[in-house]
Amino acid sequence: MRVPALCRRGRCRLAAGLLAVPLLLPTVAAAGEEAAEPPRVAMSVSLDPSRGHLEGEMTLAAPPATARLGLLPGLALEAATAEGAELAVQRDGEGRYRLAVPEGAETLTLRWRGGLDGGESRVTVAPAGTLLPAGSGWYPRFADLEAFALDLEIRVPEGQRAVGTGSLVGEPHDDEGGYRVRHAHPRTDGVELAAGPWRERQRTAEGVRLRTLFPAELDAAFADTYLEHSARYLALFSERVGPYPYASFTIAASPAPVGLAFPGFTLLGERVIPLPFIPRTSLAHELMHAWWGAGVRVDYATGNWSEALTTYLADYHLDERRGEARDTRRRWLTDLAALPDGREMRLADFRGGPDPAGRLVGYQHGAMVFHMLRGRIGDEAFDAGLHTFAERHLFHTADWDDLAAAFETAAGEPLGDFFDAWVRRPGRPSLALTEVERQRTEEGWKVRGRLEQSGTGAPWPLRVPLAVESEAGVSRQVVELEGRHAEVSLTLAEAPRALVVDPDFEVLRELEAAPFTLRRLALDPDSRLLALDADLAPLGQRLPGRPRPLEAVPARLEETPLLVVGETEAVAAWLADQGLPAPPRDMARRGQARLWTLPGTRTAAMSGDNREALEQLAGTLRHHQHRSYLVLDARGETEEAGTWPPGDDGLRVELVP
Repeated sequence: MRVPALCRRGRCRLAAGLLAVPLLLPTVAAAGEEAAEPPRVAMSVSLDPSRGHLEGEMTLAAPPATARLGLLPGLALEAATAEGAELAVQRDGEGRYRLAVPEGAETLTLRWRGGLDGGESRVTVAPAGTLLPAGSGWYPRFADLEAFALDLEIRVPEGQRAVGTGSLVGEPHDDEGGYRVRHAHPRTDGVELAAGPWRERQRTAEGVRLRTLFPAELDAAFADTYLEHSARYLALFSERVGPYPYASFTIAASPAPVGLAFPGFTLLGERVIPLPFIPRTSLAHELMHAWWGAGVRVDYATGNWSEALTTYLADYHLDERRGEARDTRRRWLTDLAALPDGREMRLADFRGGPDPAGRLVGYQHGAMVFHMLRGRIGDEAFDAGLHTFAERHLFHTADWDDLAAAFETAAGEPLGDFFDAWVRRPGRPSLALTEVERQRTEEGWKVRGRLEQSGTGAPWPLRVPLAVESEAGVSRQVVELEGRHAEVSLTLAEAPRALVVDPDFEVLRELEAAPFTLRRLALDPDSRLLALDADLAPLGQRLPGRPRPLEAVPARLEETPLLVVGETEAVAAWLADQGLPAPPRDMARRGQARLWTLPGTRTAAMSGDNREALEQLAGTLRHHQHRSYLVLDARGETEEAGTWPPGDDGLRVELVP
């Protein structure tokens, strides 16, 4: 569930459709320019989900003389007072207001109310679930208010529970037939709120109050699992990156298919909560956003660094502890190799959003950049840089330059060349190993060769690991490749058998012989769908990217990225008629439904023993884009899945005559 942010401040992975009040959102200041003591905002919100209605009151300390603010259509500003005196409200258009505040007024109080039934938007107040993100204009948004200290009180009817921006204050409790909860945040630039028909569970870990807010069925089945995983991640991450920034962490359910990280809480779709991999992966990612994105905020004008850093410190860190780090790095490079021509972008240009090509750069490419940085400056300096970055910018806005400065402080060396190359240059280098020879010497053996890099952005600053295999084992060396080529010279006591470049995928590079995965079809705008039964075409179009249907076999099959869909025997017969190469092992009749790519082609096949089996397979495609093959059994569960082995990329040279 790696969906990127469309919102500000690392409230990540929010699906499209949110309304915003134009021109009235706070201006993001340059990192470090925010006021040391922000004004205070006290806000009280009452929800009536049965009517899709909300009403609220907010008091702003030290208001400006002229207050310009906005509200979402459907909501109305009902009253404004300063020092007890009613103020005249001027309308500047739909959802826009202007107030003249008396000179010297210490507070400004606003009251507003209205209905939000959702419609096509995810900004909604409803019995099944309420979602009010900050950028939507559900509360009065001041044009000139960049950051503020927040006190938030939420009231909902009996049977509902709620969560909002910041740390839980006191105990949530039932009050006069309803439920009331308070939150506080020392410095924020927005207010989020969610509510639903939830059960509540709590536990304390590392001095932090952990809480789940799930519907009854999900609460009984999964609440303890999520609390246990959250406690483990909290201890692990706090040790690595510093104290958790809030006093509480809440995991709440939503009927919408979302995965959102907000300051102090995360919102997960009710359908994804039961998926077994979510507590092991996505939950950790959302919790890490408490530090990066919701803690240290992102200056989106200069690029979204938080998804890359969060991916590396959460997803990758857990894989590292499981002994799966090498496989993860290889998978990232395989994913990046699926980017079609013309879809490359600079990491600095990644903002978030649903574009899958942009997400590969923002997440996988960016995470590999942090991995190489860690290799360059060492583990101790890398972790010290994380602490420095958090200490300098927590609850403030920061950009890529601030990150570089923090790591420079920790490492005691300039890193501008590194960040300029990997953040502000598009693409990745291709590596080549040429002119390799071994020679017997008086002292033993010598291996010589030439290591080259190429690409439109070359040369990049590279530290390239080499491995020499011999009878004595494997010896390793790192080559500094600052230019387009470097001479390699290695001395060994035993006869060398092979020389391998970057055997563990430590370098962000083009994987020249990457295996054919489903992601290649999903990303390629030229991908087509051939349904052997026209009724099955909608199932093939559930592949991300929605390949366009074809009615006939292309004249030059090898030139067309193609997904063939049909029942088991029909697909097997079609493949035999086309004379296409078989995969490394027979796939056509495995399990009850299966999908596989055909190496050496641009074709993938998707078949099932019946429509129900194909339906189940189609529903899993978005989770398996990094695979070359996938087989489901009669219960619709994964029987086997994997990636074809990579081809020969010329980076391994056998030295035995």
